[in-house]
Formats: sequence, C-alpha cells, structure tokens
Amino acid sequence: MRTLLLLLLITGIAVAQEYPRWFLSQDQVQCQRKIVSVMRAPSLHRDSAVALAFRVSCDLLAKYTKVSVKGGQAFWTTEAGVSSMGASYTEEYDSSLNDIYQSTLKVLDTFIDKQKTIVLAGDSSSCAMNDLLRERVSVGKIKQPEWVEKLPDDKRYYYGVGSSEEYFYESSSWQRAEHNAFMSLARTGHSTVQSLQKKNVIESQDVFNEDVDVTLQNVEIVARWRDVKKKVFYVMAKTNR
Repeated sequence: MRTLLLLLLITGIAVAQEYPRWFLSQDQVQCQRKIVSVMRAPSLHRDSAVALAFRVSCDLLAKYTKVSVKGGQAFWTTEAGVSSMGASYTEEYDSSLNDIYQSTLKVLDTFIDKQKTIVLAGDSSSCAMNDLLRERVSVGKIKQPEWVEKLPDDKRYYYGVGSSEEYFYESSSWQRAEHNAFMSLARTGHSTVQSLQKKNVIESQDVFNEDVDVTLQNVEIVARWRDVKKKVFYVMAKTNR
C-alpha cells in the first residue's frame, strides 16, 4: 500500500510539471486573436470547468484588447530595503467585447490535471494548431529562459515580466504572475509615471509614490516558465510600442 501511494504521489508531481507547448510558448500560436486562461481543476464535471475557463478567457481578451489603468503604489525605503505600503489600481475596458468573443471564438485545446484547467481559445478560422504545439513538455527539463532576467531587445514591442510565489492552488500562481506581467507593462516608459520622494532625515527613510495613468492595447502573453526548484512562476507579456 505504501509503495502504491508513493508511486501515485510521484506520478501526480510529474503530471503537475507537464504543460502543452502552446501554454509555455504562447507566442508560437499563430492566430489573429488568441487567449489562455488557467483555472482550478474540475471539482465535478470537466465540460463545466472548460466552459467556465472559456468565459474567463473571453473576458480577459476583452481587457487585453484595450484597457485604461489608473492608480498608484506607495513604497517605504530604509537601510533594510524597499517595502510596499499598499497599492490601488482601477482597470476600465469594454466588457461588451466579452459577449462578442464568446460568439466568435472557439476552444482550440485544453489541458486538465489534478492541479488546474488550462484553456486555449482563439479564432478557429485563422489559428494554426499542430501536433508540436499540442506536445506535452516537462517544465523541469527547461533551462531558465533569458527573458526571466533580460527582456528582448525589440523595437516593435514593450515587454513586461511578472513572477509569483507558489500558492496552494497552482492556478493562483499563474494568475498572479500574469497580472504582475500586465502591471509591469503599465509601468514601462510609455506610461505616465510620477514619483514623489520624501525623506525623513532623522530616521533615514524615504517614502515615495508611483502613479500610473496609461492605456494599453493588444496586450499578449508571450511565454511562461516555472522554476520548479525555487517554486517561482514567471510570465512575459508584450504590447505594441
């Protein structure tokens, strides 16, 4: 019995570290419109989980099509380092595009295991899928991509990378990393950022605010990577310059 449980545990871990190539290298999927969502594993019915993930995908694509991001974040710096004092952002986009995308896009592929439900949605008439994109890839065998530490040098796009720690639900880790990549784009040079620095001479402390007011269009997720050893999730996003 113990041997069987150990084998099941090992098998479960191996499966959890496998992903379809289109998920890790989303930019390789040639589509006029495509989007990926990561949700929790199905609790009962697989079809219901896929349908929910598809609706979430369409809403996410509506946001990525054109979104205005406004807000700010306060930081507190001391000799010990930098700490966040809190952040508040609003995102405004045309949510009616959700209904349009639900009627025009299709589920192109799915990946479901004990940890998550992943759905790739896109325009079936323009999307080119093949066996290589559907191939399962063991992320533990992939070396750290260069973009994790150095963004691509590309005059056509702005890039942003987001990361996340490992949460109890793997889907939460991927969602947080993607959100952080999105916010990284909002803070790039094409956004309006104003910083106010204040210094307390006695305590050698700095408090400064970062304000963001920017409109992003046609945001796309380029790639994902998971550092299995350090338990960190990474996502890279891009938008047109």
